[in-house]
Amino acid sequence: MYSLLTLGLLAASFTPGTPEFPGPPPWAPINPIEANRSVLFAPPLMMPAEQWSTTVAYDYASAIELYGTGLRGVLLDAELARLQLTLTRRIDKSWFVLGQVAVQGAYSGFMDSFINWYHSLLGVDYFARDIRPLNKYGYHVTYELGRTISYGPVDLGLADSKVGIGRMFGPHLQLLLVLGIPTSTNPGYQAGTLQTGLIATGELGLSSWLLFTGSLGLGFTPRTGTLALYQNVFFASFSGGLRFKLTWRNFLFFNIWVQTPPYKNTNLSPMDLTDFSIDFGYIFRLSKGTEFWFSITEDPFPDGPALDVTFRLGFRAGF
Repeated sequence: MYSLLTLGLLAASFTPGTPEFPGPPPWAPINPIEANRSVLFAPPLMMPAEQWSTTVAYDYASAIELYGTGLRGVLLDAELARLQLTLTRRIDKSWFVLGQVAVQGAYSGFMDSFINWYHSLLGVDYFARDIRPLNKYGYHVTYELGRTISYGPVDLGLADSKVGIGRMFGPHLQLLLVLGIPTSTNPGYQAGTLQTGLIATGELGLSSWLLFTGSLGLGFTPRTGTLALYQNVFFASFSGGLRFKLTWRNFLFFNIWVQTPPYKNTNLSPMDLTDFSIDFGYIFRLSKGTEFWFSITEDPFPDGPALDVTFRLGFRAGF
């Protein structure tokens, strides 16, 4: 009898879509090869339980892309930093709006030796890391014989921004229309055009301690710039993840991300193939509706616009 009562109380305390048990933290690509071409990302349910909510996310990534066919080639060897601030406001019981601003940087960095050691523990060897000098920035694309675009480091600059409007269809399903605003002026780290995305997100409580959250997205970005001939304009994305409740304050989560290729017919795998990423980490609830998280993103699929590793810190709260 006591066990049944305990299970009943636990089940009653699980209310998906509220600050008591939200899904995995939001996630968005940081690799410029992918991020410049699509505004799609992996959102949880974002309707604030209060009037407002805020999310602050800091991502720091080590990138190594080195691929060539003789006539064409791509190199991205950099450490990438991004700080995002997202504000969400409830309009009524069904509608909400959001806005996001971000700053970003791209550097030679300092982590290559640590990343090599980290991957050696996992038994992973990156050929590109073996032949590239340590902590030396490089970003260029050779798209035809003798024609190369090079992009320099970014000390600190404004990234592209997002605005959106969302509608809830009951407590467990949302539809979000998001626009990417070309506010970045950093060559190689900007879309250079208005972007559009439509993302459906749903969640399902599997038990009192386990929550599934998934999303499907469709995006559109016009062709622009020197590589316009090779750019895809329509994109599709999928995300799906679980959040495990350990105690009232402690959670584990993982989330997968898949997005269709940013480019076509370049014959360069990091540009022409699908991205597949896994974000996994730990969440600590400071109080009802306020939590911090730490996570690591890896790209187990070796081709496509992948990164070595991304370390993520975040905070979100309702008020």
